[in-house]
Amino acid sequence: MYTAVFVSLYLLGWGMLAFLPWLGWSVATRGRAGLWNLPLCLAAGITAGFAVPLLGATGWAGLWLSFALAFFVPLCLLAARHWARIPQPAASPAPGRPPQRS
Repeated sequence: MYTAVFVSLYLLGWGMLAFLPWLGWSVATRGRAGLWNLPLCLAAGITAGFAVPLLGATGWAGLWLSFALAFFVPLCLLAARHWARIPQPAASPAPGRPPQRS
């Protein structure tokens, strides 16, 4: 019973830390982080956090490393998806109106 409680607390902590990069990116881009990126970020953060104890890092150092990776892996994933995206052309003005210069 105690094991299930602690595993669920780890999963909750990793999930919350994996949610923060998506939330920050969504606020910074005014909602253009994409809702489809949220499950991807959560899965990447939980997988990265879960991989640390499986690879042998235990104790306090492994705990803090798993939480740090649960935050930074989704952040790097969002940054890579942003920089790899093909730029979209700007919308053309209405017919008969000259383009505005800013």
